[in-house]
Amino acid sequence: MRYLFILQPPQRWFLYPPDKAPHFHPNYTTLSWVKDTYPYLPEEEKPIECTIRPGEVLYFPDRWWHATLNLDTSVFISTFLG
Repeated sequence: MRYLFILQPPQRWFLYPPDKAPHFHPNYTTLSWVKDTYPYLPEEEKPIECTIRPGEVLYFPDRWWHATLNLDTSVFISTFLG
């Protein structure tokens, strides 16, 4: 499992459960993905998404696919447990 604590500006997170194939590509930035791929995904193929703001904590289980988009210069603390 992973915990993330945001210290400075918000981050936008995109999450897919382990049983869904993500539409991310390791050779593209999240910003490129948000601009070029995300708008064209059918609703049923879009990831779970959220914006984490300073002082908030995000938890997600092992093996979940994820991508982050920093909305500005970002400072955060991340830990893996297990």
